[in-house]
Amino acid sequence: MPSIHPYAPRGIPSDVADLMARFGLTVRDLLTTDRQSPKLRHGVAIARAVILYHMPARALAAAITPDNDASGAACRSFIPSLLEIAEREGLTARALAWNGCPWATAGCGSAHGGGCLNWSGHGGMAGNGNAVQAARGRRTLCMISNPETYGRAVFWAVLRHLRAARRDNLPLSVRLRGTDEGPQPMGWHRLPLTLSSAESRSIADRYGVDAMPGTLTMAERLASVPDLRPMEYSKAPLEGPLGLIAQRAAGFDITASFKADSATACHDGLAALQNGFRLALPVAVKRGDPLPVGLTLSHGGESISVSCVDGDRHDHRWKDPHGVAVTLRTKKAAGSVASVADLFSLQPHDRPQRLADGTVRLAWSD
Repeated sequence: MPSIHPYAPRGIPSDVADLMARFGLTVRDLLTTDRQSPKLRHGVAIARAVILYHMPARALAAAITPDNDASGAACRSFIPSLLEIAEREGLTARALAWNGCPWATAGCGSAHGGGCLNWSGHGGMAGNGNAVQAARGRRTLCMISNPETYGRAVFWAVLRHLRAARRDNLPLSVRLRGTDEGPQPMGWHRLPLTLSSAESRSIADRYGVDAMPGTLTMAERLASVPDLRPMEYSKAPLEGPLGLIAQRAAGFDITASFKADSATACHDGLAALQNGFRLALPVAVKRGDPLPVGLTLSHGGESISVSCVDGDRHDHRWKDPHGVAVTLRTKKAAGSVASVADLFSLQPHDRPQRLADGTVRLAWSD
């Protein structure tokens, strides 16, 4: 590991700094930290943590459409500043077509009434108006405009927080898919990051990290730093270049997200568990009530029973075993419509729950 020179010039390349400035961003505020997120704060004794938040699904299109129906929630409303940026940067058509969550279902991904976590917590607080979503929208537009240069900005931001984690003698947990699936069509794990020799030297001097000059993927860059813990939740299919298996092979710790209202919910969940992935289950359990301890998932004559871990204790999934269900209390999304958002979650009882292609049963005792 190179020696760190804490007063070395920051050395952020001019093209990265210029791109950030065009969208009203800085490397300093690109990532949300465990000091800002109550959920992440639960795990600060295990690791420091950062998350990258963008706008999910078709939410960017809604945010730049003046007459959108915001379901009565300011956080889902039209954001004039985003439309101004999109028009100035020649991104309007791409922003209207952008789908940050190609595998979203109605229950999670609808810009109008869905239960996506993008509009829960800090992102949906009435007192914030649409300020949080405006920031996420600027990041999304920036990513769309130039994924590779934006990816380098994200890498610099990760290293900045890594240095702080090292001061605490802790690893840094990194989630880049906070509310979307990342740059398309390559995904974060395949996004190429090209560093010049000068940029590599700046990273070594400032952060004590050997970052090879030349072109490596984001996954390769993160995997080369031993005290980084890249992890993701993903609704991607099992197979394919953007799938769960490909993400895992690239070096990310992956937890598959269960899609309760998908036509293939049980098939996909069963396949994820059989291939060694954890399966994240949103369950409509009230705060203070116990979470289930077991899951039985059945599809097409096959059945699998696995134990559950409490996903609300912390967000460091890489500390949990594989092949288990991760139960998460459903978080209220501002502006959600019950008939839509309720599809997002399983119900909190131990009776069989019939889904489109199979059955789910939760257990509260062994």
